[in-house]
Amino acid sequence: MGDNMQALQTVNKVASDNLSSYQYHFMTLETDEEIGLAGTTSPLAGILLDDPDAQGKAGLLAIGGIAWLIVDGNSVNIAAGDKLAANASGHGVKTVADGDDYGAVAQQASTADGDRISVQVVPNAQRGA
Repeated sequence: MGDNMQALQTVNKVASDNLSSYQYHFMTLETDEEIGLAGTTSPLAGILLDDPDAQGKAGLLAIGGIAWLIVDGNSVNIAAGDKLAANASGHGVKTVADGDDYGAVAQQASTADGDRISVQVVPNAQRGA
């Protein structure tokens, strides 16, 4: 899982679908308690650390600590310390508005879509109003 995984808190959750293409993406916890790919309005439950390839298989979810996250720093560049929410693809994107939910804090910069950066995982956090 990489050298950046320090003091990582994780839980195993059942996948709602084939998530094999979504390692290091934001996940949401669905009403049936299964994890699925997070979108722009989803509550952020954590970051998927592995790649369950079918519905019903266990997925390892980072819920605290330092982990990798796939981000989109292309349209709005990401700097270390930026708060990150999910876009429609489950990638981390910079959020700046008060009241916005976020799920991670960037530990590295990014200026491209698809970059993998180190983040501090903070599920269901909200920017101060």
